[in-house]
Amino acid sequence: MTKHDNRRSYERTELGLTVRFVTREDVETTGELIDISEGGLAMLTETEAQIGDPVIAYPEKLGRITGKVVRKFEGGVAIMFEMSEGQRAHLRKRIESAVSGVPYIRLLENRKHKRINLNLDSEAHIEAEGVSFKCQIVDISETGSQIRAENRPVVGTMVR
Repeated sequence: MTKHDNRRSYERTELGLTVRFVTREDVETTGELIDISEGGLAMLTETEAQIGDPVIAYPEKLGRITGKVVRKFEGGVAIMFEMSEGQRAHLRKRIESAVSGVPYIRLLENRKHKRINLNLDSEAHIEAEGVSFKCQIVDISETGSQIRAENRPVVGTMVR
């Protein structure tokens, strides 16, 4: 195999989208998408994330995607996604929708429970640490909520 052979399993699509992402250190950062496929993405960003670090990414118009950093390069990182083949097929449809500009219906609302927008000042509590902090409840449903806070807990932490 020569250095010019493409060893990728999935076709890459170039999209000039913004990517918000959260790393192991629970630092939210943004980047500029270079390309994306069902298997991963490459983006320009300044991040302290290291190879192997878990990442939750939110590419503009494509939804939430989880994966891990598999490569760092000057000015950016590459992320390999961790998902089932069904999820990969769903992502391919979302990518095609972003390219064509035709909305992908499943993206419009795929939650089991309706979200209610609140933007309500509140206080959250991490019981395991006995720590409370000020936050804003962005939205809430029967199964969870989205909050905004300066000192956010590590991804996966139970917050009340």
